[in-house]
Amino acid sequence: MRALAPAGVVLALVALLCGPLVAGVEAEKNGKHAAALNQADWRRDLQYFAAELPKRHKNLFHSVSRAEFDRAVAELDAAIPSLEDHQIAVGMMRIAASVGDGHTGVHVPKEFKRYPLILYWFERDLRVIAVPAGNAPQSHLGARLVAIGGLDIAEVQARVRGCFPSAENENEWYVMSTSPSFIVRPEILHALKVVPDLGAATFTFEDDQGKRFDVELVPIAGEGGASRQWTRPSASEPLSRQRPGERFWFTDLPESQTVYVSFRGYESLGENARKLFEFLDANPTRRVVIDLRQNGGGDFFEGRRHLIRPLQDRPAINQQGRLFVLVGRQTFSAAMVNAIDFRKETNATLVGEPIGERPNSYSENDEMTLPNSRLVVSYSTRYYEFLEQDVPAVLPDQRIDPSWDVYKSGGDPVMDWILSDASR
Repeated sequence: MRALAPAGVVLALVALLCGPLVAGVEAEKNGKHAAALNQADWRRDLQYFAAELPKRHKNLFHSVSRAEFDRAVAELDAAIPSLEDHQIAVGMMRIAASVGDGHTGVHVPKEFKRYPLILYWFERDLRVIAVPAGNAPQSHLGARLVAIGGLDIAEVQARVRGCFPSAENENEWYVMSTSPSFIVRPEILHALKVVPDLGAATFTFEDDQGKRFDVELVPIAGEGGASRQWTRPSASEPLSRQRPGERFWFTDLPESQTVYVSFRGYESLGENARKLFEFLDANPTRRVVIDLRQNGGGDFFEGRRHLIRPLQDRPAINQQGRLFVLVGRQTFSAAMVNAIDFRKETNATLVGEPIGERPNSYSENDEMTLPNSRLVVSYSTRYYEFLEQDVPAVLPDQRIDPSWDVYKSGGDPVMDWILSDASR
């Protein structure tokens, strides 16, 4: 099941700082829009979008009716003369989001900018977990974001939720995973009437003593996030946020005889897994921890072939209390499937948050590019039922939610639990 690859900023920053993404979230594949497309160009793109999406999607009208879809297209078409390019693009995002599955959506264009901060939900608190490195004051690092442009963050969240599938279509952990990347985009906030223009905006924060303060944030380029230097609240980083450019790596923790495996992507999985098992076969190991919390998907058959089956053949590792799989809100698509495989086919214990995707849903995405704007649209081509019951989320065996206090100290409560006596 191919996941929609989260774009540079999310996959290389949010996923690496805090841990799918998902259709419509930060994909870096969009070509740049032609400068100031005319109304006819946009209308042709909208017509193409409206005609092709029902043909290509496995079942476009599984959550939205044909009449509702056509009405939304007609309303956007009528509004085109009064809208700027980015507003039309966001309008298409909202229509695609109404389809109601996380593999269907309009990718955020590469030219969309971002406000210079990275956000993450800790329960109901939206915290600043990173700001650009530099000599400027960093008073809002670690603070709660409570308003943008004078609008309460709850209302901002309510508005951006129209740009991606709802919690009812996917689940609440999907929404927590997805919304922060939309909240930092000036083009999206302007289209949703959160900010008055695409320039500097007033962000209102609250510190841990309850004091509120405003910071004017000027948008920066949205691309290049992976190479940008960021300041984070902790002086050191846990294993889950180390080696951010690597899709698969492992390390030995000799004091606890634990091998930690960071499994963020499926590229070259066969070769990477071979090295892992060579190490495990040659070294006494008490525990193996496979971290899927930042894995946005790929080919789940590769995961079954190169990880699940080899573990089945190693009974010394494939035991309860010795094999752990870490999951969370950003475990998506093929990674979700393989997490289910670990539960069904091995003796692994799943630890962490509920997974941010509905297990029985439409997925296996493909893409089309609109002819004039070059917007990239993802759509689902398959329907899967991975569980007998149609539940909203795969729940871990041991639930441990992210904690701000632990996060800001550079800790990882999931690994702390596994390495303690409580996991035995």
